[in-house]
Amino acid sequence: FSATSPLRWHSRSYETDTVLRAKEENRRDFLLASSSLVFSSPFVSTLPCEAKTAPKRTANFPRIHPGLATGNVSSRVLCECFVDFACPYSRKLFKTLTPVMGNFENDMSFVFHNVIQPWHHQSLWLHESSLAVRVLYPESEMLYWKALFEDAPKWYDKEIYGLTRGEFYDKIATFAANVIVIDKSHWNLDDKKAVKSRILQYLIPPKQTGGSFPKEATALLGSEAEDDENALFPMTRQLVKYQRKRGVHVTPTVFFNGIEQAQVSSSWTKEEW
Repeated sequence: FSATSPLRWHSRSYETDTVLRAKEENRRDFLLASSSLVFSSPFVSTLPCEAKTAPKRTANFPRIHPGLATGNVSSRVLCECFVDFACPYSRKLFKTLTPVMGNFENDMSFVFHNVIQPWHHQSLWLHESSLAVRVLYPESEMLYWKALFEDAPKWYDKEIYGLTRGEFYDKIATFAANVIVIDKSHWNLDDKKAVKSRILQYLIPPKQTGGSFPKEATALLGSEAEDDENALFPMTRQLVKYQRKRGVHVTPTVFFNGIEQAQVSSSWTKEEW
């Protein structure tokens, strides 16, 4: 056969593979024999090594499912709306959709997801207030969302530009406490102060002035009193990760049964919904 014959090259390849395979078997036998000598040596312990490692923190393990859910959660039809409290278009969609949701709540479910937008500098703090309400007063969460979106223009960038983080927290905690107490018609002024104090426990980082870490937050959220950030920090990280995994960039963004519906707009009317 010629040197370029396919059969010739196939034969050479077969011979080469056979040699390499034999060498590999010899090498493996050698290593096995060597290892048996090493581990049978009186100078080497045959006991398995116990690695001493610190327990891993699961601070970002989601303890609470993201989103404000309403309607028939057992339904096979799900509408998800990703919104930002500091976004005028999210406000418009939310105020249009919520009054008509009752017409469909027996047949489908709705979930509103927090989207923290970095170009709205107060966005994080607004969403943190809703998370504190979710943890402490979940039965009033929808009412708080409605109140915050209704009042949203007072919290836009130009309105709060001069506020420090601490001042903003104090202001939003007062607002949230008012909403909660109104929802609890039998509560009084002392209750309002207590509600504000509890919300601030979750908003103010424990190492900062006025900080008082809520002990239950460790079991609820995975945060710790030694953390530099506030008790809600694990939740905010999860929200951002969830938003990114879903590919959400602008607000509002709407999904039906997991598929983005680009045709849904904040300009939709109640009739279109």
